Amino acid sequence: MKKFSIIIFLLIFFSATAFAKNVTVTGTGLIATEAENDALRAAVENTLGVLVDSQTLVENSILISDEIYTQSRGFVTDYQVISREEINGLWHVTINATVDDQPNSKLMNELTRLGIINVQLRNPKIAVYVPEQHLNYQVGGAGAETAIVKTLLNAGFNFVTQVGTGLNYQSPLSMNAQELYAAAEKFGVDILIVGESFSEGVGDVGNYLPGNQVTNMQATRARVESKMFIVRTGQIIAADAKFGSAYDNSQAVAAKKALASAGEQVGNYFVDQITGMYTSRQGLEVIVYGADFSKINLVQSALGKVNRVKQVNLSSYANGRALFIVMYGGSPQTLFNELQAASSADLILQSLTYNTLTVRVR
Repeated sequence: MKKFSIIIFLLIFFSATAFAKNVTVTGTGLIATEAENDALRAAVENTLGVLVDSQTLVENSILISDEIYTQSRGFVTDYQVISREEINGLWHVTINATVDDQPNSKLMNELTRLGIINVQLRNPKIAVYVPEQHLNYQVGGAGAETAIVKTLLNAGFNFVTQVGTGLNYQSPLSMNAQELYAAAEKFGVDILIVGESFSEGVGDVGNYLPGNQVTNMQATRARVESKMFIVRTGQIIAADAKFGSAYDNSQAVAAKKALASAGEQVGNYFVDQITGMYTSRQGLEVIVYGADFSKINLVQSALGKVNRVKQVNLSSYANGRALFIVMYGGSPQTLFNELQAASSADLILQSLTYNTLTVRVR
């Protein structure tokens, strides 16, 4: 058991290290030490340019300068000096630096404390734009788009916007990066999901039964194609197509059901993609208070039943307080909701922070 815990710890440690940001930057100063410190600041500044949008950086420039850049050396986990040279009385120092930008890193915790970023990485603002078309006749509404939004909300993403008719692109999948960015800016979101959905009637359900029966139930099939644009990086990082089918005595209703089925699959796909961007590569801390270890064990057992919990490791236990490191693809609030549903114990939410869930079990 001890050997297994050590292996788990090493996996978590090396996973976090592997995703740290590595940059090569140059600093200047009147003396070599000053130039080296300037290079460390540049390394952190470079990292912040990826983590924080430009508007937030400008609005918090003084705070960032005073609270972050002055502590740059503390956020750089390792660096090597590549070159030092003096040119016309000014020193130039180039370094290769590793900056830990993990969600549970010292840098991220400090940015969270200062309010420069919040739970955005675990709970980003998302807009969904997936217009639909029925190939046989006009069907109103946005069944696939609604299903995607519902799936995201059920997964714990609280800031989801259903665009509907708020945009007017005949072919959203053909939107270029500039158009995607403009649309995301319009709705003030971190992630924009766009796509197209199609449905068509395929005849009486009886056509697919032995004897070619007439049931007066109409079968339809649907396809939803979509992609996800990340505003912070300006990149499309995920794309997929899902299929659905349904039947009803009304072809229009059957079309909606099929579109909703395909849309739900797309929603689940993007839930995995979004949570995987950050949460799958680091541990969420779950602190549990209980009268005795049997109570703690109830929570540990329930954690193992929660969807998207990949691993549960008891880090410490003393005086009725247990600390679990949980590899989980979701927000602390969502984990608590799912934990309540999975456990027969009486759980009380004590607190939620960016990377920590604290509960008491009675």
